[in-house]
Amino acid sequence: MKKIGILFSLIMLAFVTQSYAQTGRFGATPEDSVECVRYLNFYKEYYKNGNIREALPSWRGALKKCPVGVTQALYQDGQNMIKFLINQTNDPQRRRELVDSLILMYDIRIEKFPAFKSCLSAHTFKAYDMITYYKEDDAQVFKALQDVVQYGRENTDQNILVLNMQYATSLFKEDKLSTEDVINVYQNISNIFDMKVRIAPSEALDEARNSFETLFAISGVADCENLLALFGPRFDQNATDPVYVRRVVQLLSNAGCETSDLFLKAVECLYAMDPTYNSAYYLYRLYSARENYGNAVKYLEQAIDSDSIDDKVKGDYLLELGTFYFKRMNNSNSASKNALRSFTFNEDLKGKAYLLLGHLWAIAKVTDTETPEIDDRANFWVAVDYFVRAKQADASLAEECDRLISTYRQYFPTAEEVFMHDLQEGSSYQVKANGLSATTTVRTAK
Repeated sequence: MKKIGILFSLIMLAFVTQSYAQTGRFGATPEDSVECVRYLNFYKEYYKNGNIREALPSWRGALKKCPVGVTQALYQDGQNMIKFLINQTNDPQRRRELVDSLILMYDIRIEKFPAFKSCLSAHTFKAYDMITYYKEDDAQVFKALQDVVQYGRENTDQNILVLNMQYATSLFKEDKLSTEDVINVYQNISNIFDMKVRIAPSEALDEARNSFETLFAISGVADCENLLALFGPRFDQNATDPVYVRRVVQLLSNAGCETSDLFLKAVECLYAMDPTYNSAYYLYRLYSARENYGNAVKYLEQAIDSDSIDDKVKGDYLLELGTFYFKRMNNSNSASKNALRSFTFNEDLKGKAYLLLGHLWAIAKVTDTETPEIDDRANFWVAVDYFVRAKQADASLAEECDRLISTYRQYFPTAEEVFMHDLQEGSSYQVKANGLSATTTVRTAK
């Protein structure tokens, strides 16, 4: 059977050789055409059986006798044979020559075989091989990576997109690329990522996008001044694109630009497109930092009222809102209502809520009273009541509450003052102050 196979190959070789010799398709002369076909067939027979060293002489003969671009397989196979030789040599000069020959194989494929998939493959694997073999020349590698992107656009392999940013930032740190160059790379590849996500979203693509964004964020280019100059003039025309807006928010946040007007505008746009409780809470924090308390409260209340918020987080936000009303807006009534609501959603907050109510009462001022000598200090009775309840509900607050109890007990009325107002220690007492009301117990300073 083996002899029959060999005989068949020889018959086909003779037939093909005669055909090409007559047409002159391979080679400048009929003789060259015959030699071209013979070398192509001989090297292929060795190559497909894994005998690279035996294939090399005939492969070289095909390169010499065949016209450039005779068949793409000649150059694809050549790439593998040259890489085999590169890995076999320790001679730096020989290695450089072989690497140049390897890149030449890709360049011939790119020039002579312009079909999109074939050409994109040549561009792509040329870049990967240059990363492997051009370690001393990042600028050449970066150019090859840029060629892939320019040619492939949204069809570019996502890892090539990440490598573009990696090499751009490396060259920037070596002062071989300017800030503007890196920003242009970022913009171009960001647009390509956007297109790829719209065409075929995937987890792998998201991971590549995150790696790309991280490289830019830590490049040294992505400071506030550069980012605001990059995104500011273009933001309004892209403000309805959630992918773009999220990217602006992430990059400005990574660069510490949260105090900028652009960052606030971007977060508001994101919230308008996707009103989650997280983005509402973020807007609360931003407006709070700007001391715009009205908007801060508005967004925190929107976060609390969100359908998607779970009870634990809702309780946390209610307590935070109560604290905000107390510390920032001097609104004891609203502070008290939100603190009391908080632990109906999260029982673990009861101690902290009572602690806040204790502080509310500690600074409360009683008005319109017939016994000012007592009522001026009756709020301390209520404050201590809440501090006691706070440490009972949450043992971790005991030390703080004991200190507060000790402090405010000093301001209780004396026994003589209680007696002078016909009151008895231990009796019930109603207190109203700052829109709050409570029932407490008469006590005297000890």
